[in-house]
Amino acid sequence: MARRKRGGQWSELDPGLNEPMREIVRLLRGLVTSSGIRLKELQQLLLAEHREGPRPPSYQVLSDRLRGKGLQNNASLIYAIIAVIAPPEGKDALVEEVRQHLLNARSVPATGSQQAPQAKPEPELLDVLRENRALRREVERLERRVARREKELHALRGRLAAAEGRAPAAPASAGPAQDEPTVVPGLSVGEITEPVGSVHPHPAAATSTPSSASGSGTGSGSSDVLAVADVLRGMQGIEAVTAAALRDAFDSVLDGWRTGRFDLSTLGKPEKAYLGAKVTHELMAAWGFQPGGETDLLIGHQEVTLKFTTGSTWTVTPGEVGRVSLLVSANDQRSCWSLGLIRIEPGHLSGAANRDFKRTLSAAGRQAVVWLFQDAPLPENTLLHLPAPLRDRIFAPEAGGGGSQARAKNLFRLVQGRVLNHTTVATVSMTADPVKRIRGARDTLREEGILVLGGTGQQAEIARTLGLPVPRKGEWVSRRVTRLRPHHGDALSVTLSGEVWTAAGPDDPVEEAPSIATLW
Repeated sequence: MARRKRGGQWSELDPGLNEPMREIVRLLRGLVTSSGIRLKELQQLLLAEHREGPRPPSYQVLSDRLRGKGLQNNASLIYAIIAVIAPPEGKDALVEEVRQHLLNARSVPATGSQQAPQAKPEPELLDVLRENRALRREVERLERRVARREKELHALRGRLAAAEGRAPAAPASAGPAQDEPTVVPGLSVGEITEPVGSVHPHPAAATSTPSSASGSGTGSGSSDVLAVADVLRGMQGIEAVTAAALRDAFDSVLDGWRTGRFDLSTLGKPEKAYLGAKVTHELMAAWGFQPGGETDLLIGHQEVTLKFTTGSTWTVTPGEVGRVSLLVSANDQRSCWSLGLIRIEPGHLSGAANRDFKRTLSAAGRQAVVWLFQDAPLPENTLLHLPAPLRDRIFAPEAGGGGSQARAKNLFRLVQGRVLNHTTVATVSMTADPVKRIRGARDTLREEGILVLGGTGQQAEIARTLGLPVPRKGEWVSRRVTRLRPHHGDALSVTLSGEVWTAAGPDDPVEEAPSIATLW
């Protein structure tokens, strides 16, 4: 561990660290050493400074991070440590140094042998697996016990029916019915006064009936589910508003302007846990709903739980069974999102539970969802969808001598004819306000014949006239141009600075582009 006793020595760095990450670990260790505090005290400082976002790591995890283990995917922790113990006069310089190291770490392979040894399972993971196996065996044992009690109950009912001169009821199945909750084990037969399945985890479940195969039954199409669906369908522009809120949530957690990240798979575990909370916050703000008294939000006087996933299913806690749930999924790789409603019943869940007694929505549950949107378009994550070799050239440390200005110029040079938004440029340049970098790129790229057009009136009109995608406010598009010549024929063209220009082809000469600095 990286645990350091007062006056003692730091333990060795994680051998898999590349050199930029080693520099960050040395920097953080230097801060801790110079501050004279213990790691436990640092952990308490981080906890005290916590306001929102992922909670600070535990003491054990903090020790591992200061060995470098998992630190590259935990940029927020690096900046948090600098914020709480670095001298005020040196914080800005340290943040800038860390940004550069994080950027360099993207393109530097890890140190060590060519083939990494097979990773051993984490002790925590082994504990979880053991607990899951034990829990599964316990569930199976209880199910067998319930089945025996059902047989005993049926026998008693048969004897009662015979004594009263009635025909006995049909025998129950060997296991609990799909849409019926399991009877709590441990009760004697004499203590069971209602038929199996009469115990409901939530009052609303007592009045609902199983969903039909088409998804129109009460389980999915009940009056409260349909009432919520009507409210959402009646919202003006809900599709565009929802898509924008999801994009904002993703970009906020990625924090590209500080970390240079654009892929959700690079998030650390605390950040992935925080992503669901951030999506809920952004959607509530975008839709204008208030928090519920017992759930996430109130829609049309109905308490609704909001559940989000980037995968293909959702996890459900016992307390959410019987409630109306708003299911949201989004896939940044496919640039799409879906939104549906369901009242979750026991028959909608998988049989196995995890250590927190959470279960996943089963295939039957997914079929019962009332979908409002399926695979609706999500605003594109441009950097994620660029070819990897092209991204490497944009972020290459040696590109244009390095630095945020050089990377911004590289972006507009290499990605022409494609709209680039504020987040994309901020992530590449790693600065909160990339407009200055864009102006610098526009001035220098003119020498290469490249126009960088913004979403303002005249510049957007130039893009439209040249047949380029038209940027909106906060967006830009670049394109190399050349003077119109006879071989261009009737190509789209625009008059700038008294000359006619058109989009350049690969065989057209490179000539300085006209200035658009005075065009709004």
